[in-house]
Amino acid sequence: MEDCVFCKIVKKEIPSNIIFENEDVIVFKTIAPVAEHHYLVCPKKHIASFMELDSEILSITKTAQEVIKKFEIVDGYKLIFNGGKYQEVMHVHWHLLAGKLEDEDDILKKT
Repeated sequence: MEDCVFCKIVKKEIPSNIIFENEDVIVFKTIAPVAEHHYLVCPKKHIASFMELDSEILSITKTAQEVIKKFEIVDGYKLIFNGGKYQEVMHVHWHLLAGKLEDEDDILKKT
């Protein structure tokens, strides 16, 4: 998609802090972290939302597992999908959070 910021990151048209990449998925640090480790895990193929995912979910899942192991955050993490009115960028992605949360009272800490 032409105006998609994540597609531009995939194509390396805009700068990003990529921490992991394979043939199908890219993982990069968010520009607005809410945790000590806050990464976005997204497919390189433009898929607008969770509801449009098909077999791509396996590659995204496997990549998230690799990142969790590589960065040794297996003792505590959250994977979050936002959808509908909660999805800010219309390119499917997971938020991978680990470590200290910025806001200890955040609902994510309690769920």
